[in-house]
Amino acid sequence: MKKEKSLKKNFLMNIILTGSQFIFPLITFPYVSRILLADGNGKINFASSIVSYFVLIASLGIPLYGIRATAVVRDDKIKLSKIVHELFFINLFTCFVSSILLILLIIFIPKFHVYASLLLIFSVTIWLNLIGIDWLYQGLEEYSYITKRSILFKFIGIFLMFLFVHEHSDYIKYAIITVIGSSGSLLLNFFKSRKYVSLSLIRPYNFRQHVKPIINFFLLSASWTLYTNIDTAMLGFMTSDSEVGYYTAAIKVKTMLMSVISALGTVLLPRLSNYIATGKNNEFYRLLKKDFSFIVISSFSMLVFCVLNAEPIILLLSGSAFLPAVPVMQTVMMSIIFIGISTMLGNNVLIPRGKEIVTTISTFVSLFIIVILNIVLIPNFGAIGSAWATVVGEIIIVLIESFYLRHSIIKVIEIRTLLCVLLSSIISGTILFCSKLYLSSFSNNSFVILVITSCIFLLSYVSILIITHEPFTKSIIENFLNTKSPKHARH
Repeated sequence: MKKEKSLKKNFLMNIILTGSQFIFPLITFPYVSRILLADGNGKINFASSIVSYFVLIASLGIPLYGIRATAVVRDDKIKLSKIVHELFFINLFTCFVSSILLILLIIFIPKFHVYASLLLIFSVTIWLNLIGIDWLYQGLEEYSYITKRSILFKFIGIFLMFLFVHEHSDYIKYAIITVIGSSGSLLLNFFKSRKYVSLSLIRPYNFRQHVKPIINFFLLSASWTLYTNIDTAMLGFMTSDSEVGYYTAAIKVKTMLMSVISALGTVLLPRLSNYIATGKNNEFYRLLKKDFSFIVISSFSMLVFCVLNAEPIILLLSGSAFLPAVPVMQTVMMSIIFIGISTMLGNNVLIPRGKEIVTTISTFVSLFIIVILNIVLIPNFGAIGSAWATVVGEIIIVLIESFYLRHSIIKVIEIRTLLCVLLSSIISGTILFCSKLYLSSFSNNSFVILVITSCIFLLSYVSILIITHEPFTKSIIENFLNTKSPKHARH
């Protein structure tokens, strides 16, 4: 049996990866926002959200199912190779179907004529996802490779952006660069895959065994993709490109932060699937409790900080032209806690158990309610109305998943962590509010205000967690001290 990869190292690499997803937009988004303005960004994000549905059809649930399927047989190269081949051939067929559907819609739907170039550019991601087989590397827990590869292409994307995007009309160039920076690294995966799987055909193939789980995961992926993009799509049809641009500015911040919150859960999914398959229930719940604590600690801190500092964040990232996005961001950030919990319950509890249908049902129920709320709220409130619909939708998902898991969820929740985090959020939030008022009387520089207030907030937040002996924080400190002590003993 192959040695298990270090969860600490995987988590560190995924934090670096998610950190890059946070830092690189900090570099690119302010520049792009000022060049393309709200309407240019609106065009990009509308086309991207539409193509995401066709990426969904092409993937057919394979990215999620592939992680679980490869994680279970990762120690047997023959079985692993066979499963990878079967999933790849299925995916090849669905990519053809999806591409044909997209071309037909561009031809026959007038709204899509205007965005034809952008839609075709973003459709390249359909084929990059096919040859990239990223789910194989996640199932094998190759997070070090994933991180290095992704960061390399992000640097390439930034270089190309500053080289070619200089005018408002350069949004087509920016779309191409976005595809290269976000998905171009997938080209490397296919060539590296020979290290882990045999490229020779291994007959007979059993495609039928994958049909039911793939359909289940497709429904889950469909619900997530529809749910994630429905607000932007509906705003695009019901309002202006500028309104989509304001909403996107707020959502981009939330998306970056959610990638950090879900970093640990992403790393744990293959390991949790393996634990369930091998009957290691105690290890399963031990890891889940850590994931829950991390989500609660990180999401509450981000919620408080971003709500109180929404204006300087928007000014720094997007400029004064995007000030209407401030109340949108403050509203949508209220969903971040519920997104974190629902992601944990869905990805790390239900999926490893083969109960992804529960997450699918809860997401579709929430999607239905969000569509109704958007129809009612968008005409009167625009982007803010869509933000409120998103918050309500996330709460509904958590309630449904929690009800289904009501008998086992108690094994995951750490009550002391919740109480410590609430106390820390209230105290550190008050300190942040007062320090921001004081600083604002001396400086209007958004960057200066954010740097100083973030240091003050982080110091006070962590200090209170330490003082109150919050279990997760305490274990991190103890592990750190235990790792250091042998080194000192040797000297």
